[in-house]
Amino acid sequence: MRAKMKEGLQMIAFLGLASLAAALPLSQTAAPGGSQDRKESRAEAGVRTYRAYCASCHGASAAGNGPMAEVLKVKPADLTRIRERNGGAFPEARIAAIIDGRLEIHGHGPGSMPVWGLTFRESGRDSDQETEVRERIKDLVAYLESVQK
Repeated sequence: MRAKMKEGLQMIAFLGLASLAAALPLSQTAAPGGSQDRKESRAEAGVRTYRAYCASCHGASAAGNGPMAEVLKVKPADLTRIRERNGGAFPEARIAAIIDGRLEIHGHGPGSMPVWGLTFRESGRDSDQETEVRERIKDLVAYLESVQK
């Protein structure tokens, strides 16, 4: 009973933090210079998104050891080994599809991992935010690529 209560309180705290983070303004990723500068700028913006939305489960170092990991039914993946698990290639489009919910995988289906595509929208804005949401996901993917071992 006590363990279930603790699990419930931790989930409520996590969802509260995620809701607060959703209210933060979207990051700006415009970078002068070449594609390497742009990728580094995206990774810098992506780390902020990662900390707000992903670190509680996947850990600050992205190794799958966040504070919520122990109460989850499916252990969060070590996100530093995505390239390794894909034969040395980093599958940017696949990772983006997992984050925004277009691709369901074991442990990331409904109820297991929040789908962030809709969450990245700013509440109270009536305008189409699809471009900003896609940019934020690209930032997060760039960050994940930057932490590969």
